[in-house]
Amino acid sequence: MSGRWQGLWWCLLLLAALAAAPQAQAAASQWLSVGEFLPEPATALPDDADPRWRPVELPDVWRGEERFAQGSAGWYRFRLDDLRPDGQARALYLQRASLNVAVYFNRSLLGAGGRFDDPMALHANRALLFTVPAALLHAQGNVVHVYLRGYPHFTGLPPIELGLLAELKPRYERRRLLQNHAGLGLMMLSLVACGFGLSFWRRYPDQPVYLWFGLTAAFWSVFCAYTAFSQPPLPVRWWLALVHSAIDWSFAAQLVFVHRFLDMRRPRLEQMALGLAVLATLVNFLGGWWELRYLGGVLHLPGLASVAYCVFFAVGRGRLAPRTDVVLLCAGLALELGLVLSDVLPLVTGAEGRYLNPLLLGHFAVPLLLYAMAWRLIDRSLAMRRELEQLNRRLEGRVSQVRAEVEHAYQQRYALERQQARLEERERIHHDLHDDLGAKLLTLVHSAGSEQNVALARSALAELREVVSLNPEDSISLRGALSEMETDARHRAEEARCRLDWRYPAEADALDVPSGFAFHLARVLREAVGNALRHGQPGRVEVEMTAAGDELCAWVRDDGRGCGDSRPGGGMNRMLKRAAQLNGSVRWLPGEGGGTCVELRVPLPSVA
Repeated sequence: MSGRWQGLWWCLLLLAALAAAPQAQAAASQWLSVGEFLPEPATALPDDADPRWRPVELPDVWRGEERFAQGSAGWYRFRLDDLRPDGQARALYLQRASLNVAVYFNRSLLGAGGRFDDPMALHANRALLFTVPAALLHAQGNVVHVYLRGYPHFTGLPPIELGLLAELKPRYERRRLLQNHAGLGLMMLSLVACGFGLSFWRRYPDQPVYLWFGLTAAFWSVFCAYTAFSQPPLPVRWWLALVHSAIDWSFAAQLVFVHRFLDMRRPRLEQMALGLAVLATLVNFLGGWWELRYLGGVLHLPGLASVAYCVFFAVGRGRLAPRTDVVLLCAGLALELGLVLSDVLPLVTGAEGRYLNPLLLGHFAVPLLLYAMAWRLIDRSLAMRRELEQLNRRLEGRVSQVRAEVEHAYQQRYALERQQARLEERERIHHDLHDDLGAKLLTLVHSAGSEQNVALARSALAELREVVSLNPEDSISLRGALSEMETDARHRAEEARCRLDWRYPAEADALDVPSGFAFHLARVLREAVGNALRHGQPGRVEVEMTAAGDELCAWVRDDGRGCGDSRPGGGMNRMLKRAAQLNGSVRWLPGEGGGTCVELRVPLPSVA
């Protein structure tokens, strides 16, 4: 570990040691440690002349079956001969009581810790402060009675501190804040950490580290609830069994979590830890009070050993791979081990000082580690998500590129196949028309009896050659195509002895259009001029064209008889179809001076 992280680790341990150190006793305080005891389960104040009173010294931890033969409740009496009233309020301060007490001063009730029937209020980890009003103090002789009730092997009373209320209350409030109110906050934090771990595991089921993180937090939140609330939600027997079992399961789940966090698997060790948790749970729930108190306590020791193992295991991994998250894990586990030992060692050694310890710090241990690891897990998850998103973007980009290349290659191949098929089909039609229909038209040209039939046959043969030789993908000049249209129209107008006026668009010289567009345009104009010459008998036909923007407009006007109410015939229908093929429109309008006006509007195609 780097020097910076070592300094942080030692600072945390120093803070824990300072918090665990007992505070100095107030100058005006005295301890009630020598008194008398009366085994009596009734909650009513006993007679002070009862011969069953016997001497006792605190701390008084009830042990042995004979001690519980008459029940798990009794009265303590303390005489205060040297206490003189001075007008100041005093208080009786108990750092804990196993499991609940009621306190009387000069046979006046000062208060109780809660209900005495099951589920009874628990104060094994909760401080109690009872105010002694100045009016209750006697000038000579004062007596304190304490009623204690517990359960077999869960009963005991520590020394009681008597002092000024102004001096004892700050210590009491500090202990309640760090011991009980903090327990409530830690329980909420553990539940949030549990929700975080389980929700992430549900989203990423292939990452079991989140599952074991969530289970560790879930089990430890039960222990935090034990320190936070004095009134259990279940009968005390089952509530204590649940709390003890939750501690064992939390340590077992934490061991598996540490392995997964460090990308390690030790199946035998993990199975042994989980098996011990199962065994402890069976002992806690199926055994009696003795098994719960002593055998269940012994089964906590493997959990404590697992914490020590995790510390040394994480330190070893940190030396092999010095990463920030591994260093943080080592520091958190070491702090957890120190806090748990500060609570466990006095109980294991049986030292009387365990009753005078101002704080129990074990409930801080796991939540501190959980939140440190939650930060690293979130950071690791975000980094992994960013990597996956970048990988997905690169993969999607490559897939899109390959798909575009495949589609482009397919389109090219499809276009080549279509072009080849068109060329082959056109070649076949060309040969068929040339060998069959072309030969017949040529024979008709040579054998026609009149010039009109010869001209008609020659015109049909020219159109046939034009159709056969047409390639729609070729581009030609619009001016050239219109010139051929004009030549054909003038020839037909001369035969009909009609005047033809033809005006080109100004942009015709600079425009190129596909040959297919020119072919259909020529057929529409040819049909319009032919209809005017055949049906209108005009003296003049005007063809006007303009190219405005991307649209070509053409008007064929004549001064003939007009179309009147005539219905569209085959020629007009062919004009409509060809205009539709050009994505345009054609209309027949009456002329201004008589006759008919054919209007054609088509978009100018672009030439690649």
